[in-house]
Amino acid sequence: MTAFQSFLSNSKTRKTLSLRPGEEGFSLIELVVVVAVLAVLSAIAIPSFTSMTTKARNAAAKSTIATIAKECAVRYANAEDDPTFAAVTLSGYSSVEFDDSTTECSEDGDLVATSEDETKYATFTYTPGVDGGKTCDMADSADDDARELAGCDDDGIW
Repeated sequence: MTAFQSFLSNSKTRKTLSLRPGEEGFSLIELVVVVAVLAVLSAIAIPSFTSMTTKARNAAAKSTIATIAKECAVRYANAEDDPTFAAVTLSGYSSVEFDDSTTECSEDGDLVATSEDETKYATFTYTPGVDGGKTCDMADSADDDARELAGCDDDGIW
C-alpha cells in the first residue's frame, strides 16, 4: 500500500474530505451565474483578439515587403549581379513578389504582397525609389474597420 493510499484510507482523512451535513455542492443558480460571467468575458475578448490578429498580419506584410525592398537596394548598391531574396509566405497573403518573381530583386519594379481576401487584408505595394511609394488596395466591399486595421488612408497610402 502506497503512502497516498494509506493517507486516503485513514478514517480522519476521509471525514475531512467528505461533505459535512447540509453541504451538497453548488446550486443551479450559482452554476448559471458562473456560465453567464464566462460568456460575457468571452464576448468581449474574442472580437478584440480577431482584430489584433488582422492588424498583426497587415503589419507583418508591410514590414516584410519594406525589408525586402531595402535589402534589394543594399544589394544593388553593393553591385551584386542579379540579387535575390528568400521566398516569403505570410498568413493571409497568397504571394510576395517583385515583378512576378518570388525570389529575384528588381531595381525599378514593384514589390507586392497580394492578399488572399481583400475584404479582410489589404494588398500592399512598395515601389522602390527616392520617395519609396507605399500603396495599399482593398476590395470596395471592405468595411472601414478593415481599412483602419490595414493602416490604409483614404488615398490608399500606408
